[in-house]
Amino acid sequence: MTRRKFGELVSRATAVGALAASRLNAQTPGPILDIAEWSYRFYGVEHALLARGTVCNGMQMYVERWIPKDVRHPYPVVLIHGGFGQGSDWFSTFDGRRGWATLFLEQGYKVYVLDRPGQGRNPYQPFVHGAFAAQAPTFEAASRMLNLPVSDPRVAQAVASMNQWSSRTS
Repeated sequence: MTRRKFGELVSRATAVGALAASRLNAQTPGPILDIAEWSYRFYGVEHALLARGTVCNGMQMYVERWIPKDVRHPYPVVLIHGGFGQGSDWFSTFDGRRGWATLFLEQGYKVYVLDRPGQGRNPYQPFVHGAFAAQAPTFEAASRMLNLPVSDPRVAQAVASMNQWSSRTS
């Protein structure tokens, strides 16, 4: 599968997801994204030697590159997530609204989305990085903040996309 075909598939999937979310939220969908190129790469891959074998030490950075068909701005936008987050936080909000990456692509910006070392699509190795911090987000905290039961699927979405919690529903 070529990158172009993959971009078309992702665009359609994004449009279908946006349409479903918009029906859920009684919103109209945004434009369908026409992606000319999509790629990703891990930078700074290093090894850690453990008693059981060699693993990635988790200090590499994952970078995803999105180029719209119609580039209208000379400079790209680089989106870096916050603590306990991941790059995919930029694609949509937990309640289905379009995220910053999508909005910038619609406006014709090249977009680079990255996962900081040890987070997101980079492997987290507790035996290299240590245990989760006491401040790590929990389903219980999200449940209290959103005033929803822990079993509600929206709580899982909120925990998975920590950087875009919002009391806003539209």
